[in-house]
Amino acid sequence: MSTSTSIGFSQHPDPKTAILQACVHVKGQLSTPHTDLIIIFASPQYIIPELQETVTRTLKPKLLIGSSSGGIILSNHVANRGIAVIGINSDEMEFSVSAISDLDAQDIKYAGFDLARNAIQNLHASHREAFITFSQGIENNSSQFIRGIREILGGAFPLIGALSSDHFKYKNTAQLFQDKILHNSSVGLLVGGICKLGFGCAHNFKPLGMPRTITKVDGNIIRTIDNRPAVEIYEHFLGDHAQALNNLDLNPYTAVYPLGVYQEESGHYLLRNIIDILQDGSIVCHGGIPQGAEVHLMISNTDSCINAAVQAAELAKMSLTDRQAKLILVIESIAHQKILGRSMLGEIQAIKNVLGNNVPLAGMFSFGEIGPLGSQDNIKNIYLQNETILVVAIA
Repeated sequence: MSTSTSIGFSQHPDPKTAILQACVHVKGQLSTPHTDLIIIFASPQYIIPELQETVTRTLKPKLLIGSSSGGIILSNHVANRGIAVIGINSDEMEFSVSAISDLDAQDIKYAGFDLARNAIQNLHASHREAFITFSQGIENNSSQFIRGIREILGGAFPLIGALSSDHFKYKNTAQLFQDKILHNSSVGLLVGGICKLGFGCAHNFKPLGMPRTITKVDGNIIRTIDNRPAVEIYEHFLGDHAQALNNLDLNPYTAVYPLGVYQEESGHYLLRNIIDILQDGSIVCHGGIPQGAEVHLMISNTDSCINAAVQAAELAKMSLTDRQAKLILVIESIAHQKILGRSMLGEIQAIKNVLGNNVPLAGMFSFGEIGPLGSQDNIKNIYLQNETILVVAIA
């Protein structure tokens, strides 16, 4: 019994040519007429109507799933644009995929419920190992979406995933499912059979100053902190630099200084990026925050980000016990690009040093990461997070 993996990548300026080049590389490595599973990470300009047609013609996948990304992570390269095609053939592992569209028109809890239920119905293996999802449109009520999935799969079942991203525009995101390009949707991959999936999630941000209290919330909008306009928490620490928050696409402060909400049950800080500052000083977050929560401004640097990657990789390796990883998937906050810059390659190498230099590696930058705060030991506490790195090792 065996599992083979291959990763093809291209950033040819013509999207059709790039898609074909990535597929041809995968086919040359796998050398089989069909492919059991294809996972695609692509920047928005490469998600074109001909995408799945080309993949299907070249690789003949049984199942296909994927997401848009503001950048592609590879073993020896980080690209702001391009397409990565990951092919898996296995007589050990079993896969099932599912999709739920038009999330803004649905009860978000039942959407998660249906996504997981549809995946289970199509998986023939008796053993289920983990569920991976790529989504858009769950940000305002992610806890209910996660609850719906777990009602089907169980409260202690490994659930991980990402929010689809683009280049900080928040409008060119997409999810891929079989022969369809979806928007405002969630796609899921259920992994089972004879396999082991290990993962770790970390951020290494530290709190600044004394805790404050979120006193008024409207969904994912923080209106007041300590009964003052929410933006004042930034003005207190950043002074005049806080004015740069109004240009969120360009300034680095939103990446280096997210908000952190302390979670009593896990002892970790749940991070939230800010995506807008309203005229009344309210902060729009990429994910909900409960009213009454204890909040800090958080800080990190290049070394902290790399250390978080090492920590996440070590947690993933620990979960594999004595099995060797056959594929590494990395889901990382797109904000880390601003913090790490050219040090991204050092972070990738740090992950490979833990899980194996010759193990195929690919990943995406996300607008949010779904997983536990820490290792699988904390699997009962699953959150939509920001500013984290999620390392997934499949063996």
